[in-house]
Amino acid sequence: MLKRSVGALGLLGLVCAVALPAASAATLWQPDLSKDKLEAPAGSTIYTQGIGSALLADPTLTGVGVLPFQIFTDKSADDVRRLGWLVSGNSDGIAESPGDDTSTDPAVRTVPFMMLTGDPKWADVAFHCRMDSFDMNTYGLSMVLRAAPKTKDTDPDTRYELRYQSDIGVLLASEIRDGIPANDTDTSLRQDGSTVTPISLRLMKVVNGKWTQLAQQDAATSKVYIPLINAGGVDHDTNKSVDGDVGTEALTGGYFRFVAKGDLLQGFVSLDGKTFQKAIEARDTELKAGLVGFMHYDAETVYKEILVEDAP
Repeated sequence: MLKRSVGALGLLGLVCAVALPAASAATLWQPDLSKDKLEAPAGSTIYTQGIGSALLADPTLTGVGVLPFQIFTDKSADDVRRLGWLVSGNSDGIAESPGDDTSTDPAVRTVPFMMLTGDPKWADVAFHCRMDSFDMNTYGLSMVLRAAPKTKDTDPDTRYELRYQSDIGVLLASEIRDGIPANDTDTSLRQDGSTVTPISLRLMKVVNGKWTQLAQQDAATSKVYIPLINAGGVDHDTNKSVDGDVGTEALTGGYFRFVAKGDLLQGFVSLDGKTFQKAIEARDTELKAGLVGFMHYDAETVYKEILVEDAP
């Protein structure tokens, strides 16, 4: 599935292999994805939002894969590859014409899919998950830290993101407005070798709706291996042949870890979930504490092995 995508900037090349923190690190949230409903951390609630092309066309639609952030538990489904994963929902059309997250026209106004939870006082936090694209190649998807709480999608957005940007597709209209660069410098190939699909990690900041890119690391020039979890990527599923994804293999994906400690933001990657390597980092002093969560557009992402704990 080929769409457009936009984005590019500098480069950080920091190599650092680390094991997961010792068991003494305080666990803040570790949801049980064997249940039908996603449970919030104790004392918290879960906020979700999202309007893509499907919901623009029919706001009455429901179901896993349409509405944002539901656990897939249907063992009788024709396609059970998402079984046991948290399904983010299909956010197609959010960053593609006529979709526009800056518009006030309900006919074209789109809203990035997002989930926020936790304690607004969470400051030094490590957020870990296993993440995969569900058969898409062009999208933006993010792990979120230090987010301002929201009660409705028109509330201004404030947060840090560890962004996985795939292919040369459009950015959010709000990102283009704020001068966020295109994702057009990476030279990563799909596993059949036929198509360049630019992949990058980005550290992003949005404050009261205004975007800033803090850092970018392209996959092809990274000193550590960034998992290729797009549909054509070798880490998307268990099929490792050059023929690419044939659509039935079990999803695999990669592990990502987003850490905020003081003014230091770091993104780590792993294929086994045990040994992580630092792929990107930046420093920023503006956001001190906030909620955790996920954000995506023009994607359908799945997550499991979610863990939020005190930063080491």
